[in-house]
Amino acid sequence: MNTNLKGLSAAAISSITFGTIALFSLPVLKSGMDSLSLIVYRFFFGGIALLLLALFQRVSLRVSLKDIGQLLLLSCIYSVSALSLIEGYNYMPTGVATTLVFSYPVWTALLMAVFFRERLGIKTIASIGLAIVGVVLLSGITGSDLQNSHIGVAWELLSGLTYAIYLVVFPRLEVKKMPSLALTFYIFLFTMLLILGFSFITKGELAPIANKSVALNLVLVGLIPTAISNIALIVALKKVSSTLTAILGVFKPITALIIGLLVFGETLNQYTTLGLILTLVSVSLLIMGAGKSKN
Repeated sequence: MNTNLKGLSAAAISSITFGTIALFSLPVLKSGMDSLSLIVYRFFFGGIALLLLALFQRVSLRVSLKDIGQLLLLSCIYSVSALSLIEGYNYMPTGVATTLVFSYPVWTALLMAVFFRERLGIKTIASIGLAIVGVVLLSGITGSDLQNSHIGVAWELLSGLTYAIYLVVFPRLEVKKMPSLALTFYIFLFTMLLILGFSFITKGELAPIANKSVALNLVLVGLIPTAISNIALIVALKKVSSTLTAILGVFKPITALIIGLLVFGETLNQYTTLGLILTLVSVSLLIMGAGKSKN
């Protein structure tokens, strides 16, 4: 398997596993736990899983002061993106919020073009356009529940922008040479601590785990859409460009849509069906273009 194909596969795995987050998060939220506490537990259990795996594989967890500085930088960016997403949910439907956060492929392409003079091919531009339109349709922005909140829009665009910055900054830092397990563990650790601090400042507490069912879902949300997804993301960023990795994020809403249909009994309408087709076409264009250039 060549480097491009490995990177594309890792990016797809990262997106698909992340798309399962609602499967484990919704039961926790319905139990009464607030979103900030859920995120803290998510990174806690994800970090524990990575720590155990790193120890089992005898992966070195040693870091220098320079590494700590870069890890803190990445964690701060990651935290802002996560917290902005949550704040936006207070002002608009989650479908619209999902659409706005998916602005990150556009932000990524623009950042790469402006600051690093990355050339955008016709297929890449077409992929970005089709992906954005497809996710807009999948997320239900065409429905009657759209709320025009400038505050919510600002929060979600900030989430998309900061996530794009994360995708662009990471490959240019020395910490990318760290073992993936160690790198992801420290990002989880610092992100958890930052969000925990924010939770105590704003809410004054961390919600307790109510029962075994909630505990199980918290463990699963820490493993599948967190630990596995982020390791795959790091692998992808080491092998293909930030733009390719970002565009393959279309698998997140596709996975979420399938889970909604099979688990939560949601239905497809003409808009979501068209959105699904457009996103699949965009990914096909991307893969065909990746065979000729690493973009």
